[in-house]
Amino acid sequence: MNSSSQTLTGSRVQLDKDPAEYLVIADDGPAVDDVRAGRTSERRVRYVERRAVDPVERQLQWDELEGDCLDAGGTVRLLVLTAVSRGHAAHAARREFAAFNAAVRMGDEIDRHLERGERGWLAIRITDGSSDGELYGDYEDAFAAQEQPEACTYFPISPLCPWTPAMCAEHLEFMTHLRRGCMVGDCPTCH
Repeated sequence: MNSSSQTLTGSRVQLDKDPAEYLVIADDGPAVDDVRAGRTSERRVRYVERRAVDPVERQLQWDELEGDCLDAGGTVRLLVLTAVSRGHAAHAARREFAAFNAAVRMGDEIDRHLERGERGWLAIRITDGSSDGELYGDYEDAFAAQEQPEACTYFPISPLCPWTPAMCAEHLEFMTHLRRGCMVGDCPTCH
């Protein structure tokens, strides 16, 4: 009885997925259809592979994939991401690119108003960092003017308090977690 329970215990399937490093070949250039339609570009994931554990195999793997990226040229690059599966790594690569672009758009929108010395309340869409381009007198006016007010973040801007790209990225990430309801205090629970 004891030996059979040891056999059963030893042959259990592990259902948990442990994080591992994945190599992702991504293309950050705008697709022809995106340019024609005036849409913002999205990162296209071309290939995902789990990173080897053996140091020699790991270096060979890196050299081969990096060579593929160099051969492709342009905006194709090799990324290293920690994930639990290939699909998770591909999703993380796309999400990272979208978050970066949203922070850049938000910073550009803030800078456009600050360059003119303007003050007021700005509404920024949380998903993509874009705005309706208007400054409002207060929070209520900014909120009321939006088609989807719950999808935006609102804050006052002033030349006395500029925003850095890092501040934009942190704010959008925080607001994304807050909107999803996965915040406890100031910490997201979804990680």
